[in-house]
Amino acid sequence: MKRNKIAVIFAITSLLAGFHTACTDLEPEIYSDILVDEYYKTPEQFSSLLADAYTQLAGEYGYVYREGYWSMQEYTSDEVVVPTRGTDWFDNGVPIAMHTHTWEENTRDVNNGWSFAYGGVGKCNNILDMIVKLRGKDENLYDEATIKGIAETKTLRAFYHLLAMDLYGNVAISASTTEPVKQSSRKEVFAWIEKEILDNINRLDKTVRYGSVTKPVAHAILAKLYLNAEVYSGTPRWQDAANQCDSIINGNYAYSLNEDYYTTFKKANTNNREIIFPIVFDAVKAEGNMFHLMTLHYAQQDVYEFTTGTWNGPCTPESFYNKYSPDDKRIAQWFTGPIEKDGKVVTYKRERPVLDANGNAIKTADGKKDSTVTVTEPAIIVPQVTTINDPTADNTFEGARFVKFEIEPGIGHHANSDFPIYRYADILLMKAEALMRINGGTATQIAVDLANEVRKRTGLTYYTTATLTLPELLDERGRELAWEGHRRQDQIRFGTYTSGKWEFMPTGESPNRTVFPIPQWVLDANPGVYTQNTWK
Repeated sequence: MKRNKIAVIFAITSLLAGFHTACTDLEPEIYSDILVDEYYKTPEQFSSLLADAYTQLAGEYGYVYREGYWSMQEYTSDEVVVPTRGTDWFDNGVPIAMHTHTWEENTRDVNNGWSFAYGGVGKCNNILDMIVKLRGKDENLYDEATIKGIAETKTLRAFYHLLAMDLYGNVAISASTTEPVKQSSRKEVFAWIEKEILDNINRLDKTVRYGSVTKPVAHAILAKLYLNAEVYSGTPRWQDAANQCDSIINGNYAYSLNEDYYTTFKKANTNNREIIFPIVFDAVKAEGNMFHLMTLHYAQQDVYEFTTGTWNGPCTPESFYNKYSPDDKRIAQWFTGPIEKDGKVVTYKRERPVLDANGNAIKTADGKKDSTVTVTEPAIIVPQVTTINDPTADNTFEGARFVKFEIEPGIGHHANSDFPIYRYADILLMKAEALMRINGGTATQIAVDLANEVRKRTGLTYYTTATLTLPELLDERGRELAWEGHRRQDQIRFGTYTSGKWEFMPTGESPNRTVFPIPQWVLDANPGVYTQNTWK
């Protein structure tokens, strides 16, 4: 039989060896001459074809990007604030707008979130087109590896749609590169995502392939979808959420909690038993984890001998920091106190502008520059954040800093720790919540046992059916999952997102702020297609 040859252009030939290690060569290989019936025979080989769709999650514009999807989920919640210190982090007012819920349809992060989600959708659609070119249009002739590869791509595409639908509500279902763009209601998108995953879940690889969408990852996506179903579709699906969690808990996938909370976030956390679906990062070859630069004070660059400067940016508000008991081992994910090197407190020197009584900069005698004074002070981080915008930068040490991921001395822009999108602790807490919701908001003993399984490594006393309330569960989710991209969803689901009960949030906010506006550039590029959300 004649075997057709096809020249396939790869942007990346393999991402982390099919996402199995963190040190695989990512150099591009251009024009590989491949025999169609000799290639893409295994899930691992298909991973190289799917690599580009996964790399959308990493990189500086990926899932944890400080100016996109992650900032939309976290800056807008009660667990992250980005104060302007002098002129640093003002960024045309965007971080303040995100935290105070005053964003607009042309706000930078709102634009980037859409590009990220639909960039992932588009890459998945391109891969599905490539599979048709490789295998033909007759699906009856597809082998098992092809069927699994298609299922993996479609499930990942559904995941990207979930991210878009969660942020923007009424969005487009993009199931083809050729179909015209059409806006669907949030309820319709919810139903499509659900059907897409259910149609493909039993075709997925049933084993755990770290960093890839296999069957347990699909269960985790469905669990999160169903947990927020009432928000998305108007109809609660608590039992379905619990069932999907059970599929992971009872699925013999070998997921479990680490005895030490911080083991999950070590620099070498690839194949960690608690991580269900990670973004696989590498400081050199899979960039994007920059939490150490984002949050640490300028003075901490020298302490850790980073090869690039720290940015003194995002921190946590005092009200969220105070949700942790001093006895909670998880409080160590926040750095407060003196910054020390060689046993001595570091001092920090800066130029402080001189302001008049109205807060305006006083000019030098020649009128050419702003007057400044040199300030040298001990570097001591405090949990209080007294102002979100200080032109003097006297707030330079304010706000507890995020150090949950292992700090690696001597690194540059990017860290090695993989980022968990879904992990086992979240599955246990989701099931506990679902059971409580089914029970009218009151904890059952099973819900208590699930929450205590997470709590037992914290050093705190165990919950009882009396002490595990829904507000307490929301706080516990915050303490356990801080800065992992879940907080906005959790606050919306628990009804606290627009309450204004944390620092710098306005009171009496419109409930429409639970969705973001569709970016103006999207409306302009698709005239007559989209109706803008009611978001004010």
